Amino acid sequence: MGRLKLGAFHNCEVMHCHSNRHELTAHLVQLHYLLLKYHRWNLGEYRMAVQRVSRLVVAVTAFVVLIVGALFSRPAAAVPETVFQSVVSVLPVWPDKPQAGGGTPLGAAPEGSGIAIAKGGKIVTAYHVIEPAERVDVRLHDGRIVPASVLGIDKPTDIALLEIEPDLPVLPVADSPALASPACVISNAYGLDLSVTCGVISARHVSNAGFNPVEDFLQTDAAANPGSSGGALVDSQGHLLGMMSAIFASKSGMNIGVNFAVSSELLIRVAGELSDGGAVKFVSAGWGLDVPPRSDLAKRAGVLVIGLEERGPAQNAGLRIGDLLVNVRGRAVTFPRDVLSALASVSPGDQAEVVFVRDGQEQTAVLQFADQTAKREPQTDRQAANDDCPHLAAVCKTRQAVFPVSAFDPIGSSVRIGEELLVTNRHITADQTQVTVYTPTGELTGEVLPSAYEGDLALIRVKGLPKDGLILKVRDPDSLSGPFHSVGADISQRKVRVFPQGELISAPADSAPLGRLHVTAHMQPGVSGGALVNAEGDLIGIATSGGQGRFEAIPLDDVAELILLRGSPYAYSTFEKLGATLRKCKVELEAVKERKAALTNGQADELAELCLSSENYGLFQEAGDTLGRQNHLPEAIALHQAALKQVPNSLNSRLSLLTAFQQAEEYKKMVAPAHVLLKLRPNSPLVLRRVLQAGVLAKDRSLAEAALVRLEALGGPEAKQARRYFDRAESLFDGSQ
Repeated sequence: MGRLKLGAFHNCEVMHCHSNRHELTAHLVQLHYLLLKYHRWNLGEYRMAVQRVSRLVVAVTAFVVLIVGALFSRPAAAVPETVFQSVVSVLPVWPDKPQAGGGTPLGAAPEGSGIAIAKGGKIVTAYHVIEPAERVDVRLHDGRIVPASVLGIDKPTDIALLEIEPDLPVLPVADSPALASPACVISNAYGLDLSVTCGVISARHVSNAGFNPVEDFLQTDAAANPGSSGGALVDSQGHLLGMMSAIFASKSGMNIGVNFAVSSELLIRVAGELSDGGAVKFVSAGWGLDVPPRSDLAKRAGVLVIGLEERGPAQNAGLRIGDLLVNVRGRAVTFPRDVLSALASVSPGDQAEVVFVRDGQEQTAVLQFADQTAKREPQTDRQAANDDCPHLAAVCKTRQAVFPVSAFDPIGSSVRIGEELLVTNRHITADQTQVTVYTPTGELTGEVLPSAYEGDLALIRVKGLPKDGLILKVRDPDSLSGPFHSVGADISQRKVRVFPQGELISAPADSAPLGRLHVTAHMQPGVSGGALVNAEGDLIGIATSGGQGRFEAIPLDDVAELILLRGSPYAYSTFEKLGATLRKCKVELEAVKERKAALTNGQADELAELCLSSENYGLFQEAGDTLGRQNHLPEAIALHQAALKQVPNSLNSRLSLLTAFQQAEEYKKMVAPAHVLLKLRPNSPLVLRRVLQAGVLAKDRSLAEAALVRLEALGGPEAKQARRYFDRAESLFDGSQ
């Protein structure tokens, strides 16, 4: 599923339809399809088609009238045309792009929409519409085009405030809408000037759509398209519900009826502060929040308080660590972002009521927010409100020491470990000697320092880093007890963020030359090279890779070795050899994926040899999986075994090795890696299912029974499925083991 801002250069088509189990809807869809199909015929055939469906039209029309009359107590009302006077088309001038409004072909120029939000020519629009603009003009409903000035922007909410000379009528603000109540979008869709589409309110207070750091969205199925950003979402009386901001789209770019508008409450609050001072102040309750353990969610959903700032609003209100927030300002909350969303409309000096559960009893507290919140300049890159990081303050602070970087890999992360020193992954830099480092004040150029260290780390020297910025210390941690967080670049949100916490799966194996920390702390593309930190904000390792709840980080011993081996006479040759072979292997793997053609045995052997020479554990995994999918199993097995030689505790490599042995029908060889998996992850249903399967295929009763016992201890439907699978395989064991 894709996610799009409603800018002007997305090739989206509109497909606005709803599925319904009722026969009526099925008939209507069939009719619509037939009419579209027949429309391609000549006129005579079209007339015949109309005759074929006319009876159905009459019957369905009568039925629709009856249903609509039964469902709605009042007739549908058109949106008042006067609403159009309060909505404008926004025509930004982007670098190297033509400006719309002067006969420019549709789709060639960026366009958006805006809403009159206050007297004095104040217009709100979506920030991403004007972000790169050199100038902004506005087209009014009567066709006049006037210049606009930018009064202020707020990146976390994606809201910008403009000012024009004409004073437009301001839309009345609607009451909070009910679910399924009518809603219409008025916007400059596709640059075709103002138009209206209608639907219903699908959801309220959406906080986790993933577009903006701070979200309080209304969701609607009213069609929204490129150019709709900044448009008005109104009710049937033309009263303002919100401002259109973003959509979910299919992989092909089609609108699928999942569209989002900033709520009028948040919109008016942000626009008001931008108008007053050009900056927005968000309150902070002074707490760290997280999702409760899954076992607790069976009893009560909510958001767990895991940290409290000394004398902060939450502590002053009597909240304690371990309290479960269930309602904030009248909204049910189940995720930390729900809390952030609920407080986003609270101004400094105001208060907010929260409901929480302690010792099984609901209690109420009132948070008092002093009018002394530090001002946040929204124009500053990657700067956000404190509540944008709903974790302990020490953890959130580590974001200051993590910088996005770009080199061979277009985007990764790096960790500051000295005044001018950053550390990242070798697979980010490959053999490049320079990298681009992105800081809050702009881009810097970093120099990759050669080292004889052979693992997946690279050292970068860069001048101009913030002088008062945080530096994370490379020292042995006091313990490896969690929880842990990864801190790195979030590509979709274009900022450095703290990701959900996790625990330690296993420490590096004693025999591992390049062992890794194995954790459940979430990582994703862009985080590689970032920091793995504990609850105190101490650096524990450098994030690397993983997936499906199994993630990895390189321990700090390796960082110390990386620095030490800078002085080796083999530093440059090691850097050059490993970087070059890494690049060649990665380029070849990408080419294989793009061609989608099977490799010959000779080509597979050459690719395996090339990737093995990179000595890069991550590439061993990737190449092994690629060759395994093409059924080049000896090469795949060799690569996975090489990965396990470097990192013996790798869950992902052992699972991949099991798959390769199974494909090769070498079932007996599955037993050894299955036993290790059982030891490393005795409570993982996924791992236990694979171990059970290995035991059955290898006819190893003791291995299969060990996995079955663990699955049944965990309970649930998977335990019953496992028992049925084991019982069906009972005859295969034939008394063995």
